[in-house]
Amino acid sequence: MSLALSDARGSRLHSPVDDLESFFWVAIWSVFFNKDHAKGKAYSDEEKDIMDHLARGDKGRAIDKYSELVCDDTTSDIGRHLQAVLDDWWTKVRDTNREWSKEVLRGAPKNAGRDYYLPHFHCFALEGVADALEVLLKHWEKEIGWKSWAGPEA
Repeated sequence: MSLALSDARGSRLHSPVDDLESFFWVAIWSVFFNKDHAKGKAYSDEEKDIMDHLARGDKGRAIDKYSELVCDDTTSDIGRHLQAVLDDWWTKVRDTNREWSKEVLRGAPKNAGRDYYLPHFHCFALEGVADALEVLLKHWEKEIGWKSWAGPEA
């Protein structure tokens, strides 16, 4: 769930931007709670702190702590290799959220209805998917296509 929906008091328009952000949260959860995350190493205190915030649903603190994380030899392989991907992806998510808020929510005419919102929904959904694919493509060779992901038979 997006930060905005998690923090919403009362009603809030659920948008494709919220759905795109939820994919980011699944990805960061998958990195930190991957069963092979530490590969025999103890989690660093910083990693434990991020995991604790994620487990409690405190995404705001989790992303703040993650933004401060310095990956080094004490950090898991998956954390080190995917940090640049997650950093770039979070930047895209954050920027898309700001644009959605500015352009659509604050720019909406009074009594805006389906005819106003539907084209914006489609536009932002497609832009968000394109952003995610751009991040994956940027990092494919170095981080995502990393030989160790293929397993021992590679």
